[in-house]
Amino acid sequence: DIMLIFNTTYKVSGKVNDNWISWIKETHIPFMLETSSFSQAQITKIVGSEDEEGTSYSVQFHIADMNTLMGWHKENASAFQNNCYNEFGSDVSFFSTVLELID
Repeated sequence: DIMLIFNTTYKVSGKVNDNWISWIKETHIPFMLETSSFSQAQITKIVGSEDEEGTSYSVQFHIADMNTLMGWHKENASAFQNNCYNEFGSDVSFFSTVLELID
């Protein structure tokens, strides 16, 4: 059973940090879980990442396999990107990676 983690790393400007955390918890995670492809959401702060540009966070979701992820990506990736950009503009930047769970 290969399990993947869909990880998105965010760099969040200090001026929107509190609003971003609320948005992640109240809007983004529910949006991702509604697609029913994802489970086990977690938000982590990257230790030592604070600087004059803001703070970095990692938001992770478990997903069963690459086919499921590709299907989600095709259906929802633009909404995923637009939701964050529409809410925060250039105050939040992000990139996504796929991690394979090894035991």
